[in-house]
Amino acid sequence: MIDTEIVDFFMEEAEELFDGINSILLKNEEVGEISSEELDSLFRNMHTIKGGAGSVGLVNVSKFTHHLETFLDEIREGEVEFTKEIINFFIDSVSKIQDILDSEYDGNIDESEVDTMVEELKKEIDSFHGNNDAVVKEKVQNGENLSANVAELLDIFEDIFKILNEIETSQSIENIAIDELFRYVHTLKGSSQFLYLSYFPTYMHDLENILDDVRNEKLPYTIELNTFLLNSLYIAQEMIDLELNGNLEKEKFESKLKSLKEEIKEFENTSEESLGFEIFDDELDIDMQAFEIFDDEPVQKENPVIATPKEVKKEQIQTPKKEKKEVKKPVEKSIKKAASSSSIRVNLDKIDTLMNRVGDLVITKSMLFQFADNLKEHSDIYKKIVERLETLDRDIRELQESVMSVRMVPMESVYARLPKMVRDLAKKLDKKVKFEHFGDNVEIDKMMVEGLMDPLTHIIRNSLDHGIETPDIRRQKGKKEGGTLTITAAQESGNIIISIKDDGAGIDIDRVSQKALENGVITEDELNKMSFDDKAMLIFSAGLSTAKEVSDVSGRGVGMDVVANNIHSLGGKIDIKTELGRGTELKIILPLTLAILDGLNVMVGDRKFILPLSTIVESIKPKEYMIKNIGQGNRELLMLRNEFIPIVKLYSFFGVETRCENLEDGMIIIVKSSNTKIALYVDDFLNQEQIVVKSLEKNYKKIKGIGAATIRGDGSIGLILDVMNIMEKNKIKEEA
Repeated sequence: MIDTEIVDFFMEEAEELFDGINSILLKNEEVGEISSEELDSLFRNMHTIKGGAGSVGLVNVSKFTHHLETFLDEIREGEVEFTKEIINFFIDSVSKIQDILDSEYDGNIDESEVDTMVEELKKEIDSFHGNNDAVVKEKVQNGENLSANVAELLDIFEDIFKILNEIETSQSIENIAIDELFRYVHTLKGSSQFLYLSYFPTYMHDLENILDDVRNEKLPYTIELNTFLLNSLYIAQEMIDLELNGNLEKEKFESKLKSLKEEIKEFENTSEESLGFEIFDDELDIDMQAFEIFDDEPVQKENPVIATPKEVKKEQIQTPKKEKKEVKKPVEKSIKKAASSSSIRVNLDKIDTLMNRVGDLVITKSMLFQFADNLKEHSDIYKKIVERLETLDRDIRELQESVMSVRMVPMESVYARLPKMVRDLAKKLDKKVKFEHFGDNVEIDKMMVEGLMDPLTHIIRNSLDHGIETPDIRRQKGKKEGGTLTITAAQESGNIIISIKDDGAGIDIDRVSQKALENGVITEDELNKMSFDDKAMLIFSAGLSTAKEVSDVSGRGVGMDVVANNIHSLGGKIDIKTELGRGTELKIILPLTLAILDGLNVMVGDRKFILPLSTIVESIKPKEYMIKNIGQGNRELLMLRNEFIPIVKLYSFFGVETRCENLEDGMIIIVKSSNTKIALYVDDFLNQEQIVVKSLEKNYKKIKGIGAATIRGDGSIGLILDVMNIMEKNKIKEEA
């Protein structure tokens, strides 16, 4: 029985493989052609899905994917030309694989329905054969991309050697996993094609055949056969390095391959004779400088997968001695060296645990600094301690940045899921949509990705369904037939800013406002005080999310309250800009990280608050001429370099007593969120420190103006200011 954890691991890997396949197909859909490198990548991903599904027991997925893999191989061999029609066929077929995968994973697969789908698939594939001009493509081995191609081979070698060695050691063939051995050898043969090897797949084909005979009970599995396979596969592994370096001559290989076939024939005839393993003996006259198994003297291998089986005698693996010339040794290609740079998959919980431990270090460091302050009177001791603590502080900061970098993933991983959705929905709505994305390399915390996908998906669906018009309507408006949907990601002031923009119909603000009034979402007085942007934000009101008429009147609104709630739960904010007939832009603003940040301690009366450094623009000691009073409420503004910035007195905002009611006696810190600035008035600001962010809402409740909390060096709780929330509350107060 397959471990459910392994199945879940495959499901996660399959999602990434599907994203890669769809990305390549959609990229080349318009031009109707594809590069040989991309075609190889398609084949590799499809092959991995097929093999992985089979290995975890998802046989229906493997059965369906097998025919697509075979078809791709025919295209790679130049038997069928890759056209735009074939690209569309593969896009639709990949969607079917995903549907079969989901059904089989959930345990409600209809195998007869899958059989029907397979037959239809085969008919479609057959329709592409015939009048296609063969395109012969030169296959060049790419050493730079070796790592991605050989990691799988090395893993398989390790697995198969483990099985064979256990049998060799125990001398027992009970419960032998023949199907598993066959699958490993089959995968080795197929995967080696990505390295453009010619001899190795041929060699593996014969070993595959003998295992197939064992599977079909045409041949008994014996200890002698096990030894033969162990020896064969050990040499096969070394053969890859040899062929990669161009040191395996065709004539010599064919001669020894013939010898191998004869030895296999002996097993097929169920001969009782002991096998002499002579695939490479003294007759093999090849100069193999980098191939240890063929050297004149034994060479100690570095971290071998398996020691040379004792049955392979020294005289059988030596090459004839020849006069050695001093030549420049070429750069060697090795699957072990290449695979050593491969990445590993780590459970996110482990990274979170590591992040928490780093957070504990930060808190301990703060405690040590506070303890050191008590030793100031002992200047010499204090100076030495502080020097060492500063070194510790630097090391912890570098450690924290390293751990954070592990948690960060590029926006490319988010974008990969979207083009297919845009294509399918546009096709369903009979619209032409060009999808563009920018900021692929901008990194976002992995913890935010899943939380971001649902609101992002909903926004895009609304944009295509209600925003971008049909080609006929766009022509009538003097627009291009095809609409454009653009997503842009950027880092700014410690935030990730994601913009989703379309050139569609825009939002009819007056109709949205009227509908909100009718539904009781707002009052007449509230509506009269609202700015244009405030009215646009009404589409996020819960009262408008379920009314069917809203879609007909405003063109948007269904479920958008859920979008806003999801963004707020990530500690973010969403803004909207729209122009009737021109389009709409939604901007999602998220914190760069939710774990550790740099903060500035500020005093408000006798209270200490922490202000995130990423939000601070500058700080000043205000002069009397900088303070301006305007409006009926005598609102105070800071005039700085011909810019008027609203002043928020934090002592008044939080209702605490202050020592500096006169603005000239305190300090002003100018902060910015998105494109908005406010001037925060505080009594004084203190030291800067690195803090560990703890959710206040999860552990207590949401508090006005407070975004999170931290544990200070003395064990007390420090409150972290929420600049965006302060701006929103101040804006509401001003309008009231």
